[in-house]
Amino acid sequence: MIRLMFKAVSIVILLAVAYFAYNLYQVYSFGQHDYARPTRAEVVLGAAEYDGVPSGVLRSRLDHALALFKEGYVHVIITTGGSEKGDIFNEAEVGARYLRSKGVPYADVIAVPTGNDTYQSMVVVAEVLRSMRLEQAIFVSNRFHEYRVHAIAAGLGVTDYSSPVTASTIHGRSLLDYYLREALAVSAGKLVGYKLLSVLRHGS
Repeated sequence: MIRLMFKAVSIVILLAVAYFAYNLYQVYSFGQHDYARPTRAEVVLGAAEYDGVPSGVLRSRLDHALALFKEGYVHVIITTGGSEKGDIFNEAEVGARYLRSKGVPYADVIAVPTGNDTYQSMVVVAEVLRSMRLEQAIFVSNRFHEYRVHAIAAGLGVTDYSSPVTASTIHGRSLLDYYLREALAVSAGKLVGYKLLSVLRHGS
């Protein structure tokens, strides 16, 4: 009996490891490709800001989006990201201000300062896109983040033309940690849904 239980537990562990490894591969593989194509809008996923100044991660995403804008891929840039408790600024407005300082016309940047995680931000972005009569957009984030963004977008009925940043400020062990965390989030999201994960994390 003990031997059978040990065997069953071993099989479950092996399956869990295989499932995680498969999702890690998907996260890595998807982020190695740029699917950008001309469309009307692009979305910059938020990242940390410090007293109104974009972090290195956020700045790299904004610079990538700016390059696509200048190359004529899009006509509108949507910035996302809320704020942490006690913050004066939010990620979306900081991103919008940065882009405008680089020459993007005021009317061509839409700040969506709602959401404390990727899922919450994406829900509002989907509503904004629908108000613009759009069902697709280029989504700009880091390579390790793009697969989850793509999966959430699909669940919200939005076609995602992923375009990962090419000049990331994240390297070495930190980069590996991000990939592992994303693989874990994707693994859980596939099982219970990204909406429930967001609810469990934030309570609403």
